[in-house]
Amino acid sequence: MKMGTTEGITQENGAVELQSGIGFEEAVKQFREYLASYRSYSPLTVNAYQSDLRLFADFLKQKFGELPHPSEIDRETIMQFAVSLSGAAPLTIRRKLACLSSFFGFLLDMGLVKGNPARRLPLPRVEETVPNCLTDKQVQRLLENATSPWLKALVVLLLSTGIRRSEAAQITLDDLDLENAQLLVHGKGSKERMLPLNQATIQAIQSYLPHRPKTTCRRLFVSREGDPLKPPAISRMPALVMKKAGMKKGDVTPHMLRHTFATQLIRNGVDVRTVQELLGHADLETTACYLHSDRRTKGAAVSKLTWFHNPSASQEAPSPEPAK
Repeated sequence: MKMGTTEGITQENGAVELQSGIGFEEAVKQFREYLASYRSYSPLTVNAYQSDLRLFADFLKQKFGELPHPSEIDRETIMQFAVSLSGAAPLTIRRKLACLSSFFGFLLDMGLVKGNPARRLPLPRVEETVPNCLTDKQVQRLLENATSPWLKALVVLLLSTGIRRSEAAQITLDDLDLENAQLLVHGKGSKERMLPLNQATIQAIQSYLPHRPKTTCRRLFVSREGDPLKPPAISRMPALVMKKAGMKKGDVTPHMLRHTFATQLIRNGVDVRTVQELLGHADLETTACYLHSDRRTKGAAVSKLTWFHNPSASQEAPSPEPAK
């Protein structure tokens, strides 16, 4: 690889051409600003992208002794970086490569490079995993032991809407419309969706509101001091309920309640696109994993086959007459 030039160069081995002199670190800075301000990604997501790019920068420094310009990074270099990650979980490697593809895609859209060397790279195979969800008995025990008003409201809300813990933490009193039985949810990437609330959820929230600490904070779930609850605090919620229910530590997480919500909908015949909209998934493929997760539904479907229920009936059935 030839390094050092900054404008109007054509590289070999699939490298891209630079339109404007911009260093790697400046490119990362602009990409970060783009994610935060234009795409409205959460700080956690933006930091995750920057962490992946920092790891890639360390690889480049070790390989070349300095950071090359973005235009001088070719597909071969990116594949070498991918191979250097061997030993990491396949999903981790895929995420880091997706970050690089987004990074170079941004530079391409901004006219700073002539191609995306990280596009359509071969990816490590990921084994299909079945989302963990609660049994009906576990759900019942969870509801019975969520005795305090705020725990009851939170557990019922998570089970009846499938919202993420971060989404639950961000709910404000203004997002609630109990009269019309609906909730405005602020999802990933500042995407909003309106979710229906069932009667049990409305009652649980109405029972909680009189016990909510008096505060100027508009968040629905607040601490005893009136401060907004953060996602980690919501993650600790199951431990409080499980202790009362005599369940093992780790048996329940907020995300498992999301899985349980989705699986129950699929089990009851709700079409996958409706489930996608309720969960706020950008990609239908993400939602499709719930189609494979419920063995009970599969067993019930197979049991409906009638061919084997009365073999003699099929033997005695008259053959159709040939068409004339």
